[in-house]
Amino acid sequence: MGKESKIRFIIRSILFIILIIFFIRDNNIILSILNYKIIFNIKIYHIIWLYLVLEMIFLIIPYTNNHSYNGKLFAKHYIEVENYNKEKLDKYIDKHNKQARRVLIVWTLFNLFIYVIYKKYNLSKSYVFLVFMFYYWFDMFCVNIWCPFHKLFFKSKCCNECRIYNWDHVMLFTPLVFIKSFWTYSLFVLSLFVFFQWEYMIKVHPERFSPVSNKKLQCKYCNYNCRFNKIKKSKNKNIK
Repeated sequence: MGKESKIRFIIRSILFIILIIFFIRDNNIILSILNYKIIFNIKIYHIIWLYLVLEMIFLIIPYTNNHSYNGKLFAKHYIEVENYNKEKLDKYIDKHNKQARRVLIVWTLFNLFIYVIYKKYNLSKSYVFLVFMFYYWFDMFCVNIWCPFHKLFFKSKCCNECRIYNWDHVMLFTPLVFIKSFWTYSLFVLSLFVFFQWEYMIKVHPERFSPVSNKKLQCKYCNYNCRFNKIKKSKNKNIK
């Protein structure tokens, strides 16, 4: 988080802007670019598919997941709070689980609405890729600028504590289900695995997902140079 997320946000912003420009000029350009043959039968969309698959694989393997915000489901990111209050932990988990269910309902309904529009007006695949790219960009917008899930639902102190952090891939790939293809379906299926792995670990190891029981999620043990930490440090300086 911090510098790394800022770089990702800048790159995704540039890509999104370029895609919008192409879309305005001629939405078929997007499909032409994705189907551009690089070498042999390898096309650009194959490279993108591989990158996204590897991104998810690195996420679900403990050895390659080195960040507590998306890796707190693993024991390597758990530092137990001595004699933590189990009742307080249960209340924390229950509260955030309820909010997560609300997010799931809202997200499902929102994408169903997009699907109805897509089918009703018989839109091209380019529109789906534009929606996907918006989601892809908005993911980093949430981390770096403003997150509606953080503000409207969970009200947790930061991304490190986020209840649905690893929902991002299944959210990103939801519109790709509108396109019948091995490449789109395989991305969504793998993202479902990421989602269910996350939810299963919350069920069996809730203590890893709360600052009540996990020191790694508490501000005083956090070394991420994120916008929340900067605000915290600024407040501490003013107090002094």
